[in-house]
Amino acid sequence: MKYGIHFGHWGNYYDVQSIEKTIGQIKQTGADSFEFFPTAAMLEGDKKGIYELRALLKEYEMEPIFTFGYPQDWDILSEDILVREKAIRYLEKAIEGIGILGGKKIGGILYGNWPADYTRPPIEPEEKEKRTQRCVKVLKRVVKTAEMYDVTLSLEIVNRFEHFLINTVEEGKSICDRVDSKYCKLLLDCFHMNIEEDDIAQSIRNAKGYIGHFHVSEPNRKVPNRCSHINWIEIGNALRETGYEETVILEPFYKFGGKQGHDMRMWRDLDTDLSVEHRILLAKQGIRYIREKFGGI
Repeated sequence: MKYGIHFGHWGNYYDVQSIEKTIGQIKQTGADSFEFFPTAAMLEGDKKGIYELRALLKEYEMEPIFTFGYPQDWDILSEDILVREKAIRYLEKAIEGIGILGGKKIGGILYGNWPADYTRPPIEPEEKEKRTQRCVKVLKRVVKTAEMYDVTLSLEIVNRFEHFLINTVEEGKSICDRVDSKYCKLLLDCFHMNIEEDDIAQSIRNAKGYIGHFHVSEPNRKVPNRCSHINWIEIGNALRETGYEETVILEPFYKFGGKQGHDMRMWRDLDTDLSVEHRILLAKQGIRYIREKFGGI
């Protein structure tokens, strides 16, 4: 397996410094992979900008993986066809850009707006099923673009407080079965699984053949190695038992404040030093730790 880091760990540093500088810092952590949002060039189909990024990634020998989210109020589950079409086209443009870049994977809450709005209307079983049917219909359409560009969609299973559609491996498998494409898989995230699954390791085993991507962090969002009630060796063993040989991404968050801090519900800093230099050190420690626990050395 390869190991990498999510751009969210960089917080506001990612927004203000160049992507070239960020990728250079990612390289210092010992990461094989970097997960980040499709760039403006990718979303706009700017081939010159895309090829420049591809050359940069090649120079640093860094595998690109992409996370995704829709603009506010753009939702593929919306009853409003205009809203739905905007969201669909936005996702398709991201897939096209990734394909031109040579990337192979996009993950996240591809199936709806995040965080979910639980008030319009209240989510009852009938409403959830109606939106699930709409989700499957849209994904069946979008996956054709994914197949064309050889990009796998990884639907992230998240906890009940962030979305209602897919909270468990079994719910995710059901949607993948209905979409019926090898380009539609699941993103398993230990932060969310720790909340929703009865047995994290067994749920991973149950997802064999469906896992497209994998995220790790401690239950409080720190890099792995700080928490005593997560058995990382057991989780790594379970993941290897499924035959998963792709990428494991660390997705930690540390900083209180700003849009990211609000979105991730960070109400305190998780470290006294959150300089970019210390974030590099934290990421380096976390990658080394999870590589060891997952049997990568």
